[in-house]
Amino acid sequence: MPEIRNYTVNFGPQHPAAHGVLRLVLEMDGEVVQRADPHIGLLHRGTEKLAESKPYNQSIGYMDRLDYVSMMCNEHGYVLALEKLLGIDVPIRAQYIRVMFDEITRILNHLLWIGSHGLDVGAMTVFLYAFREREDLMDCYEAVSGARLHATYYRPGGVYRDLPDQMPKFK
Repeated sequence: MPEIRNYTVNFGPQHPAAHGVLRLVLEMDGEVVQRADPHIGLLHRGTEKLAESKPYNQSIGYMDRLDYVSMMCNEHGYVLALEKLLGIDVPIRAQYIRVMFDEITRILNHLLWIGSHGLDVGAMTVFLYAFREREDLMDCYEAVSGARLHATYYRPGGVYRDLPDQMPKFK
């Protein structure tokens, strides 16, 4: 009797169910995944090398692009590190604004996930509702930074500017 072997299957990097650039080498026993070897380097953009030749404040824009779904959260981590290294104090209002936009970013992230998951399982309506709600939150991004995706809003010591009067209001 021939020996039964597991199969090795490549999942990604371009696969309809893989949102983003990820490659998995899967070892399968029938339909059961026995082992998964992730290859995450496909999203590497050389950010560290680019930042080496720039002043600290000019590298903030690169942080948005590390994960295009959690833009301001990446900026926050970077400017927090700079502030701790340089001993910079941040005004309380700027801290509140940062946390507010981190939470807006988290909601945007979750809406993108639930919408794309709904699309994957055939629920187009979930996708449409999720993206409708995302649009309102993206308007907040645009109001404070002028950009809807890569805001570059956080700065060492605070934020780019205070909340504008035309900030979208929610009921």
